[in-house]
Amino acid sequence: MSASYQNEETTDSPFTECPIIEATVNNAAPLNIDILLLGETGTGKDTLAQRIHRLSQRRGSFVAVNCAAIPETLAESQLFGVNSGAYTGAMQSRAGFIETAHLGTLYLDEIDSMPLPLQAKLLRVLESRGVERLGSTRFIPVDMRVIASAQQSLHEMVEQGVFRRDLYFRLSVVNISLPALRNQRERIIPLFLNMIRQEAEYFKYLVSIPPSALLQQLLCHPWMGNIRELRSTAKRFVLGLPPLSLPVLERQDIEMSLKERLQQIEKSLIEESLRRHAHCVDNVAVDLGIAKRTLYYRMKQLEISLS
Repeated sequence: MSASYQNEETTDSPFTECPIIEATVNNAAPLNIDILLLGETGTGKDTLAQRIHRLSQRRGSFVAVNCAAIPETLAESQLFGVNSGAYTGAMQSRAGFIETAHLGTLYLDEIDSMPLPLQAKLLRVLESRGVERLGSTRFIPVDMRVIASAQQSLHEMVEQGVFRRDLYFRLSVVNISLPALRNQRERIIPLFLNMIRQEAEYFKYLVSIPPSALLQQLLCHPWMGNIRELRSTAKRFVLGLPPLSLPVLERQDIEMSLKERLQQIEKSLIEESLRRHAHCVDNVAVDLGIAKRTLYYRMKQLEISLS
């Protein structure tokens, strides 16, 4: 099993800025309730889980467990802990990941890959908020916040009989669905520009504004790896490598017309320049090489605010 203990948010993928998600997170984070995060790979579930932990102000650690990496033969001992002599090779007693999450947050990543027998045992732990180590009958109370994530629809898995209905309802007190990047194309260019700025800072490189041809490619790309794939693309651009290693695919998924894509590129470039020049229109006009009157006109057409 793979687990990690963290107290700070990683930067692999930024939090998906959606007003509904933002409101749900802010309302639910301080409460002692379980949360289920749903979304494709790379949509930012791990980052969001860590953010919820940080906002909860719980005193313990953020314990992340990769359920997809659980060897069935070791799953119980690693999750629930073991007493010495419980089985051959158990030379000393040790706490499991659940016990380690006491006073903190237990993050069950990819819980949709957990086998059914283990789901039943996990349900008992969630209901009782405590564990019994293998080889022991002593109940150990655990004060923890549980966050689970899944790539697949758990509701559909329940109907197919591959995920326990009772566990699903126990986990899904609050559901947060993170949208795929291809379904929110208006975020692609602003995110990309922000990422190349971060990567240029990290590598201490100077980078120019990406050419419009690349930005149009970004809008047409299917982004099956979502924000994680976009981060890798930004890193390759900063390092001077070909940004997109895969051809543009799935044209049927692209609903934006050429005019809309060009407007999105123009809007993102103006907004980025405004940020860099502290919203000074004179400097932005020089930076973009256009007349100030033209800039004001395009800002009005593209609904760009100076605030």
